[in-house]
Amino acid sequence: MDDEIRTERLLMRRFTMDDTPAMHRIMTDPVAMRFWSTLPHESLDQTETWVRSEVEAPPGESDDFVITLDGALIGKLGSWRLPEVGFLLDPAAWGRGYATEAMTAFIERRRALRSTELTADVDPDNQSSLPLLMRCGFTETHREERTWNIGGQWHDSVYLRLDLSESSDG
Repeated sequence: MDDEIRTERLLMRRFTMDDTPAMHRIMTDPVAMRFWSTLPHESLDQTETWVRSEVEAPPGESDDFVITLDGALIGKLGSWRLPEVGFLLDPAAWGRGYATEAMTAFIERRRALRSTELTADVDPDNQSSLPLLMRCGFTETHREERTWNIGGQWHDSVYLRLDLSESSDG
């Protein structure tokens, strides 16, 4: 598998341990982490452990990338455990189409690799990610209540799926 995905504006590449400080800046931001599966990170060590899990993820089970813009890390997108896709972007980069651009390129990559599907688990209150995924062709399969306990608070899930065996519209 290639270790890079290039789009018109972005370079998506594999994680390195050198990405820890930039990811820590994002992962300590409560706005960025509002719908993440953990509370904002409290220490650099916590982020370093998370980045190490990305670096050491088993090939074939993971297909995750950092997203860079003009050489600066602005987030991550991909599958830490296939086929589930996830993304986290620096709020300073929100609203400019970067997540859609990165997701579209990732979907094309998984289709070229002959993956059969991608899935996503999204908080129903996340009214940015749900429309983005649906614009990219994901459809809702079902919902469940109390699926994530984050910091003592229960959160629900909307489950989505994208059938990659279907031809793309574009």
